[in-house]
Amino acid sequence: MWHIQAMANRRRRNNASADEIAQAIHRMVDAMQPVAAQPRAIVPPTRAVTTEDVLKHKPSKFNGKATPDEADAWLRECEKIFRVLQCTEAQRLNFATFLLVGDAEYWWTGMQQQMQTRQEEVNWVNFRKRFLEKYFPDSAKHALEAEFLTLQQGSKPVHTYIDRFEYLARFYS
Repeated sequence: MWHIQAMANRRRRNNASADEIAQAIHRMVDAMQPVAAQPRAIVPPTRAVTTEDVLKHKPSKFNGKATPDEADAWLRECEKIFRVLQCTEAQRLNFATFLLVGDAEYWWTGMQQQMQTRQEEVNWVNFRKRFLEKYFPDSAKHALEAEFLTLQQGSKPVHTYIDRFEYLARFYS
């Protein structure tokens, strides 16, 4: 009988030990669980925007032989495409200058050299600034602003007056 009692005691100790071990394992597992992290937004992988992506939108080439208004319209068209494609500043510069042809392309080559000589960064912001200085100078903008401020319907039909008003309003600052 002593033998049976010893085995029962051993089982109780083993069960107690097993329970303690199980509890210890549960505590360790719980400690290893990460704190509830905020779910991350799933961002799909993006591929780089290519020249072909831009050309699918059929952007106009710019040759430099344009009115200030046409130059402004060309730049706005480019910016619209770049916004849709979510282009970086560097891509905007590369794609816009790719669309320059003829005199405008020669102008940009010379302007880049001047900028580098002056240690001015060749980037999208500076390209845009230099482009507008060259092809849509302040004098042209001021002339359109002045026309806007002095615009009168006179004998023009209402729709003609409204069209001109809306056209000129975008140049008023």
